[in-house]
Amino acid sequence: MTEKPRSGTTRNHGEKLLPSSPRANSPSPSTTSSTLTQQFADIIRRYNYYSEHIRRILKDTDKSYCEINDTRVLSSEKVSRMHLSKADRDFFDALETRPLALIICSQTYNGKSRFVNELLNESLLPEAPVIDQYDVVRMVRIKNHPIQGASLNISGSFEIINPDNMYKNVSWTTVPRDDLVVNGTGDLHPLAEHDDENDQQETASLEIRKPLKLLNDDLQIVITPSNQRLNMKQIYTQITENVVPIFIYVIEQDTLSSNDIEELRFFRSIVPNEPILFIRIDQSTNSMNVGETSCVQIFRQLCDLGFLSILGNTTGDMSPDTAPLFQSDIIDNGLANFTHFLTYIRKHIDRLIIRAVSILQRSHEICLDLFNDSAFDMARDILITPKRLSYTREREKNLYESLIALTNSKQNEIQKLILQAISEMHETLADQACSVDIPGIELTDQLTVKHARDLKKCTTYIQEFILIKLNETIANKLLDSINVLHDNYVGTLTRCLFSLENNASDADESELSTSKALQEILHSAYEVNITLPADSNLFQILIDKMKELFRTFSWSQCPRIDPEFKRSVALDILNNLSEVKLAKTVCTQLNDRIRMSHENFETLLKQLEHRHSDRLKTTEDKQQRVRKEYTPKIARLLLESTSLKDLIQYGLPKQGREVGRGQYGIVYECKSWANHLSCVIKSVMPPDDRHWNDLALEFHYLRRIPEHPRIVKLIGSVIDYTNPDQTPVLLIMERLKRDLYAALKTRLDFSTRMRIALDVVEGLRYLHGLGLVHRDIKLKNVLLDDANRVRITDLGFCKPEVMMSGSLVGTPIHMAPELFTSKYDHTVDVYAFGILFWYICSNGVKLPTNFDVCSSKDILWSAVKKGVRPERLMDFSDECWEIMTKCWDTQPSQRPYLGEVQEKIEQILNNSRKTTN
Repeated sequence: MTEKPRSGTTRNHGEKLLPSSPRANSPSPSTTSSTLTQQFADIIRRYNYYSEHIRRILKDTDKSYCEINDTRVLSSEKVSRMHLSKADRDFFDALETRPLALIICSQTYNGKSRFVNELLNESLLPEAPVIDQYDVVRMVRIKNHPIQGASLNISGSFEIINPDNMYKNVSWTTVPRDDLVVNGTGDLHPLAEHDDENDQQETASLEIRKPLKLLNDDLQIVITPSNQRLNMKQIYTQITENVVPIFIYVIEQDTLSSNDIEELRFFRSIVPNEPILFIRIDQSTNSMNVGETSCVQIFRQLCDLGFLSILGNTTGDMSPDTAPLFQSDIIDNGLANFTHFLTYIRKHIDRLIIRAVSILQRSHEICLDLFNDSAFDMARDILITPKRLSYTREREKNLYESLIALTNSKQNEIQKLILQAISEMHETLADQACSVDIPGIELTDQLTVKHARDLKKCTTYIQEFILIKLNETIANKLLDSINVLHDNYVGTLTRCLFSLENNASDADESELSTSKALQEILHSAYEVNITLPADSNLFQILIDKMKELFRTFSWSQCPRIDPEFKRSVALDILNNLSEVKLAKTVCTQLNDRIRMSHENFETLLKQLEHRHSDRLKTTEDKQQRVRKEYTPKIARLLLESTSLKDLIQYGLPKQGREVGRGQYGIVYECKSWANHLSCVIKSVMPPDDRHWNDLALEFHYLRRIPEHPRIVKLIGSVIDYTNPDQTPVLLIMERLKRDLYAALKTRLDFSTRMRIALDVVEGLRYLHGLGLVHRDIKLKNVLLDDANRVRITDLGFCKPEVMMSGSLVGTPIHMAPELFTSKYDHTVDVYAFGILFWYICSNGVKLPTNFDVCSSKDILWSAVKKGVRPERLMDFSDECWEIMTKCWDTQPSQRPYLGEVQEKIEQILNNSRKTTN
């Protein structure tokens, strides 16, 4: 059973359910009004200040996205993913163009009028009994204006009274009843009657303009209509038109009636994410117990409706699209608790701004993620494509040579195939030839030819018939014997070519046709689809043999063109075929065809290489623009949007004493910020755009790293705009005891140092697992807690490996030699760890002698490139020295994996513990 909340108990979002207090104890109206006006002005000024920053960030974001779209560094599909949705655009437009409006609702008109009059500290609206509970009261909009006036409007724009004078000068102090009430009667009155002619009058709103210190151009008050026949959705549309609403619901009765509950439930269904501030006004102030009981009952009713929650705010992890702008709240005896009323208004407005900033922040994060993914795809493409082309050329060459050798060595097998085909089809072909109809000849009644030339036609036709049938059989047998060759040799090659062609085509029609031609050549070359057309060598040989055969015929007696003649011709052809010559001819044709296909293949592959060469050049240009131009630009916008969000939520952190200083920033202590105790503030004043970009990228990559015990935790960031001449960026991080430089100066025992080395390796392995390269591992970037456990910090140069542009970064003595060639990878961190491990094993901070003798940075770099490394000290064990030397090997490929380094250090640590025990 839920315990009843008592007056003063903690509510769902951390504030207290404010107790009733006698109005006699309230401040004087004039004091309250003056304070209230000033505080409202501060809230609006704060709102405008943040809105201006949002407009600027939004403008810069749109400009950057247009450049990204115009330069086509990302596909149109990816660009559309980072653009703001229509709903988000509408939200920004509303914040930019529409004023804030306090939407005053209540159970009755009297509750609204009482609250507004006390809020304005004047009797502007008539109260009971002037207005009856059944009267139909129109919507009222109150604006600040130097000249007092009023008008009756429809939809906030069409004036239906005083058309010649927009601002009607009035002299009244309290709005006359006739200007508020529609025809003096309401829907709920027993005698109330309406017709369609009253609709326009009833839905019209009364706009009141007068000098009001509480209001300004950015804030107005809207009082909802009472007893109108419009449904809740129509009323909501009417009261929120052209404003950014802040809903206030005044409760003046002991409980919510069934009608009140139904209206609130319907409101909740229409706009589930709109919060409401409920302000309870006690009708009876004689008994505190009565008021407390009433407050508890109303609180329960609002919890049942879902506006309030005893369990607390459960929407903190929801996205800006699904979470309420700000959870609804309740204030008891709100007429006396305007301080808490203002607190709610400020929080509500802040949440509006936070929602806008969160939309921008989310868009920037999506954009940077797309850049990172695209950079990875482009880097992979640049690396893999030349290897695929080389593989394709080598594989096709091996295939070509294998097929030529095969056809030369398989002549005897082909000869056997031909002999087998002739033998198998000898009688079948002869029988089929008997029934062949020979077109285009004239026969006598005795079935002899009338002309000698027709006899040649008959024999030629039968020859062609036999050759066609024989050709089909031989070709099929050849295919059956060589198909396995096609599967074994061509499968991988074809897939590789498909991939290359798809990457190179980019929807260009000419390239697509080249791709199809290339695939056709592959098929024609390696499917060995044997056909023997009439002009082939084999066919010519057969014709010559038939000529010799028919020279022996006697033309004195013309043969009958009957089945016996046809069979005789067919058998003569089959019996005179030479399978040896046929096999030789077939092999020669195969070699010629494969050689031609190979030459065509090489020609097309050169074209393909040329296309890829041009495409990869374009890809490299895109990659450089993504790395050097667009990613830093969007990262800076993300830094601004996130910092603005943190500033609104938590304010500026208070700087304590200085605890450290670097080239571009100072580190201060901070007692608490954003519910975190014992923080440090890294205050950085970027001197130029390049340093701004480096800082923004550091913030982005550090912020995206999941919390890990070996990486320093970033709590948040704030950009301090208070000084127009200087704009420091404040990165708030967890505070640790000291850095490794300071720790080694105090001398540490061997086990502690090995444990520190293991922690550094663990942190680096975690970063590398995320695809990140630190690029600046050194003593001062290794922080220690009270237990001397490590957290790696200062990710100013940390980037994903695919986003590194080859820039020269790092601390000179820790920089690997390949850094000077602009082509390097994650192994630069392995090199830097080798140097760091030298310091850890030396148990001091003195510079290695081999480096100390170098008088300048350039001389040091020249020595490192020549192979100079730190010297071996007397107390270095062989195991430790081996780790160092392997880590700082000149060849990156020879450096060990960090997993191997970790195993070896663990062995060293375990052996030292056994020795100690």
